[in-house]
Amino acid sequence: MTKIVLAIHRPTVVAISGSSNKTFIRDEIRKILEIQGKTVRANPKNFNTEIGLPLAILNIPSGYNSYRAWLPIIGKAFWAIFQKNFPEFLVLELGVSQKGDMRYLLSIIKPKISIICEINQRYIESFSGMDNLFLEYQYLARQTLQSGALILNYDNARVRNLSKKSRAQVEYFGKTKKTGIFQIEKIEKQENGQKFWLRHENEIQEFFTPRFGEHNIYAVTAGKVFEYILNFTKYEIS
Repeated sequence: MTKIVLAIHRPTVVAISGSSNKTFIRDEIRKILEIQGKTVRANPKNFNTEIGLPLAILNIPSGYNSYRAWLPIIGKAFWAIFQKNFPEFLVLELGVSQKGDMRYLLSIIKPKISIICEINQRYIESFSGMDNLFLEYQYLARQTLQSGALILNYDNARVRNLSKKSRAQVEYFGKTKKTGIFQIEKIEKQENGQKFWLRHENEIQEFFTPRFGEHNIYAVTAGKVFEYILNFTKYEIS
């Protein structure tokens, strides 16, 4: 049912994955699109797995453990085919906790743009090693549409190496000093948030976020790369 809906409405799919920081990046991307006047749908809560992802796409709730609750949901899934106001963009977290999860999720969606921030040892117990976990994200890099883009955290070596398997445009961000990436040059903590400077090519811009923590700087920076790829010119952070 979900594949039929996607085939009919053809939204632009933005996939966000990695061991951590998915939700902050998802919220940043959604905010950017809404500022640009685009219609957007994103995963609610933890709807980022084999059951939750289709529900998020169709914008229907979960029945959780109640079979009675699932009966009307099945009906709603059918009527989702006829939605008139389907969003232009789907911003979707992809959660990976078992081997093969990514392959299943990507049998449902075809990402135009994929963002991967971290690959670390979270959920590693299900994969018998980092190499097997890496293969999940490698599959996402490979399946991102050639006409689209792959946004990667250059500071994480495993994430950086995903570019080797992608046919899409690749853009990097991070604190590493490297020509051509969106480089976080300086971070200043303030009473009401954080100020940071972002260099790309020969241009440096100053940004502010009211949220604390380096992960939020990375989320905002991923958003700046996303704006660049879509050629958005309006820069706002709130």
